[in-house]
Amino acid sequence: MELKSGIAVHNQLPEGYESVRINSGVVFHSDQVADNVNYQGLSYRPQYEDAAYVARRDWRRLTAGEIRALRANGKRNDFNTVYAGDIPDTLKEAFSQMGLAESASRDEVFSKFQGSAEKTRSLSGEIGRFLEPMADGREFKFHCIGINFPNIEMVGCNTTKLPAGFKPPEVKYMGMHNDGTAKMTVRTAHRFGNRISINLGKDARSFLFVNLSMIQVLNMLKREAGIEEKDINIGNISGLFFRHFPGYPVIRIIQKPYQYYIAPTDNCFHDGSTLGNTELDITIVYFGFFKC
Repeated sequence: MELKSGIAVHNQLPEGYESVRINSGVVFHSDQVADNVNYQGLSYRPQYEDAAYVARRDWRRLTAGEIRALRANGKRNDFNTVYAGDIPDTLKEAFSQMGLAESASRDEVFSKFQGSAEKTRSLSGEIGRFLEPMADGREFKFHCIGINFPNIEMVGCNTTKLPAGFKPPEVKYMGMHNDGTAKMTVRTAHRFGNRISINLGKDARSFLFVNLSMIQVLNMLKREAGIEEKDINIGNISGLFFRHFPGYPVIRIIQKPYQYYIAPTDNCFHDGSTLGNTELDITIVYFGFFKC
């Protein structure tokens, strides 16, 4: 399918459009065999939720027309733009002082945050100075420290239903998804802001997304798939879309260490990937209404 204009990528990418790739859509998870994960003495093949769809691996560079479709023009807001960039040197140094990138496990990452109150206070101040100008005077809040094993094709998962002390092979990944909650509907998902995620690991990682808003997806399902609006909700919209439009392209932005992305993850289908990596994946995530 041809790429439509929708959620755009801001022009000021650290490596320009050389850091962006596009593919030919998604496949049902069982139709694309996941690579093995070999880390910390574990060797296993990641599992997916029953209805998961994953991005095809036929990544290529963008054509000139696709760049035009993705390029941000006109008024851009927190709900219709993906941004990417490098964090300031002062913040990079504050993270470096914590030694997070040298961590080999989740426990080690958290122990470093807890091990030095002085370094943590300094880091918190630098994060605030970085985020405040982008927050447009609105409140932002810490969401999580994300930690993933290397060589996982699609890292999004819900571990809240797993027992304490669960092992990584027990995790089931969601595949391409939206972050909708019970507080929102398909028509209000754009009102809930966006997220900023900073790569704190040693390896580059990837942010994957479909450049269509929830309302664009809703309209495609109604107009082109003949589904009535009453049968579409924030919980089932991703499954319906990928079932009816598996050939719609996925965009991949490569995120190097100490680079960030900002994206409206309630308002678009997305995921992260550590495929091909060998080191622990570490991110820090804040929610807000960020713009660059």
